[in-house]
Amino acid sequence: MKHRVTAQVDLDVIKSNYNYIKSLVGQARVMAVVKADGYGHGACITAQKLSELGCEDFAVACLGEAQELRECGIKGNILILGPTDAKLINEVIEGDFIQTVDSLDYAKALAKRGRVRVHIKVDTGMSRLGIYCHSEECLSASAYEISGIAALENISVEGIFTHFADSDGDGEQFTRWQYKIFTALLSELDSRNINVGVRHCCNSAATLRYPEMHLDMVRAGIILYGLMPSPNIKDENIRPAMRLSARVCAVHELKAGDCVSYGCAYRAKQDTRVAVIAIGYADGFSRVYSGKELIRINGKTFATVGRICMDMCMVDIGLDFECSVRDEAVVFETSEDIDRLANALGTINYEILCSLKHRVKLEYKGI
Repeated sequence: MKHRVTAQVDLDVIKSNYNYIKSLVGQARVMAVVKADGYGHGACITAQKLSELGCEDFAVACLGEAQELRECGIKGNILILGPTDAKLINEVIEGDFIQTVDSLDYAKALAKRGRVRVHIKVDTGMSRLGIYCHSEECLSASAYEISGIAALENISVEGIFTHFADSDGDGEQFTRWQYKIFTALLSELDSRNINVGVRHCCNSAATLRYPEMHLDMVRAGIILYGLMPSPNIKDENIRPAMRLSARVCAVHELKAGDCVSYGCAYRAKQDTRVAVIAIGYADGFSRVYSGKELIRINGKTFATVGRICMDMCMVDIGLDFECSVRDEAVVFETSEDIDRLANALGTINYEILCSLKHRVKLEYKGI
């Protein structure tokens, strides 16, 4: 057993998801969000596959992620969504990356380093990064600040965007308000003859729910990898691309009353057998999953028993179930499996994908 835990990524499924998203957005471009190592799927190989399909726009969180894409041969536009220290802007310029700018002061700091490609971010309600524009009363001041950025000699404004805070939520009111403010700002900038380049606001949820908001480009993240942004959104054309499994590394008998794992938190109620699975919290299989019915072996789902360890967990398979060392233990292969893990952890499916650790071996199908 060379690899204890394997995440199998089907690139043909990512291809299918990408082509489906393209079919939804018409003439708009699709920016592939490959931050956080492609949501755990491997940023480089995922981006390479998407490049083959004609994708020319990618988004990452930071400079290091952008550099990784260039190092593996990605030639397209790479937008850095987070701030980069102005002292490192020479590396942004050398990599021909696009830097997100969220204020005139930041743009001035960048301009001192050389000519920088930028997208301007507008905060229409996320209250995270961006030029503050939460209401119509802000339009003039926001437009003034953006005009100052566009006027800087070393700043090349190639795009402008905002981020929806509740596009996957129960209601539509806040998203429609954000869109109204953003498009009003775009109109104000147009009236001032300020060219801000490509306009984008749709994340995965908005791409599916609000086709009228696609503008020039959409940012496809979680849907690219086959999961829904929230239970409020359903689309059977989007399929998960990853399957996570481990191996049974031991099977042994227990007597009634025997303890399992740390703290003796579990005692066998009767004579039974335990299968030891080679996955633990250091692989991303959280200790919180202890006692939850999440592991599938030979078609049957079992609850873990005892506390999940750093490198292993245990399941009670009874006396009669057929199970041997090296048998596969499936952690997830469907969106329902991933949602079950997320619910058990009290989180969202994004975190399940992004929590896989480096020692989980990524294997690819469809290269």
